[in-house]
Amino acid sequence: MKFELFPGVQVNFIKNQQFKSVQMMISFIKKITDKKELAKRTLLASVLEASSAKYPNQHAITLKLAELYGATFGTTAEVEGNLSLLNFVYSFVEPKYLDNATDLLENSVAFLNQIIFHPKMQHQLFDENVFERQKANLMTYIKGIQDNKQSEALLKIQELYFENEVQKHTPYGSAVDFEQVTNGELSKAYQEMLQTDQVQITVMGDLKLNELKQALQQLEFNGQNLTQSFATQLCYHQSETAVRRQELIEPIQQSKLDLIYQLPIDAQDDDFFAAVVFNALLGGSAQSKLFKNVREKASLAYYAESSYSALRSIVLIQTGIQSNRKQEAMELIQAQVEKLKTGEFTTAELKKIKIELINERLQMQDNPMNLLEQQVLSNLLETDLSFEYQCQAIQKVTKEKVIKVANQMKFQAEFFLKGEVDDGNN
Repeated sequence: MKFELFPGVQVNFIKNQQFKSVQMMISFIKKITDKKELAKRTLLASVLEASSAKYPNQHAITLKLAELYGATFGTTAEVEGNLSLLNFVYSFVEPKYLDNATDLLENSVAFLNQIIFHPKMQHQLFDENVFERQKANLMTYIKGIQDNKQSEALLKIQELYFENEVQKHTPYGSAVDFEQVTNGELSKAYQEMLQTDQVQITVMGDLKLNELKQALQQLEFNGQNLTQSFATQLCYHQSETAVRRQELIEPIQQSKLDLIYQLPIDAQDDDFFAAVVFNALLGGSAQSKLFKNVREKASLAYYAESSYSALRSIVLIQTGIQSNRKQEAMELIQAQVEKLKTGEFTTAELKKIKIELINERLQMQDNPMNLLEQQVLSNLLETDLSFEYQCQAIQKVTKEKVIKVANQMKFQAEFFLKGEVDDGNN
């Protein structure tokens, strides 16, 4: 059930009796073109989660959540293709399972309204202590990610391949950008978010529609833009280029070899699920070519895996290898891609992979947050991503369709983080 709460504020209500809790996500959505916005929105999510005018610290928020029968709350800042989503995520027990909790829905929305629209501010700036503390925490976290060598290799190949500044970086932004964000800039970004972001409210649970509509009226939205479709803006596409290569040497024990292939099939394409199956066959499963032939049989890699980003039209291959076996590993990896292009896989292998993919989706049905996030993405794409539809689509993937997908793979980038010491323990 979909309806417009206010101009620019869409509600998607999924009536679900599977769980004893209600899941709610309020997503502020915008297309971003400046990489510094990644840091701003990540920091903004963190600051808004930490306090509000009515609940001035984490202790006060914790007490309120306990009063709301053990409700849970958090924020996330994500990048989906070209879009940035700043999410307020809330979960509470369905009132019908509690005594004297008929106003729990109203009180839950009232809590979210305080968090979103009434932050702890002085003179139109966020509380300085909250701002500095959350900024320091996030800078430490980001630097920790960058110190991880597998993450470093991933960042380097993204910087090498992507031409768009936003796509080059992590969804959180860089430590340098965090350091440069001022309280004034963040406060301005907050006001812009309230005034110009599109909003999607996704609610899942066994609620009465009229009661939900009434409770949501408390949210103080004012002046949002008219509702627009993000379906045509969501997926990032990049033109094919000459292969880009980069090598760095560091005093580490295990070298990292990462590759990017362009695969011009996005999440709205008819061949999307064939691409999902192709990736699982290549390196997205313990049954895959990379795992069996590169990691296990040839013992060329400590790990060898692939991931398909349908919102960026790429396949990323990540491996951990010995530096003196780079060329051997490279040739064997490319040979696995060629095997799929020429159909060197059996119908039995294909069947196993499809069963594995369906089982993964079946397991996701037991996690309400997975279902909520899936619904948000489905809304953005304006396409069906229900469990039933995905299973049917995966079952329909044929060997011929996988071969067709494989032959659209174009090698685009290679990054090698070469270790000076190499005994495989890093």
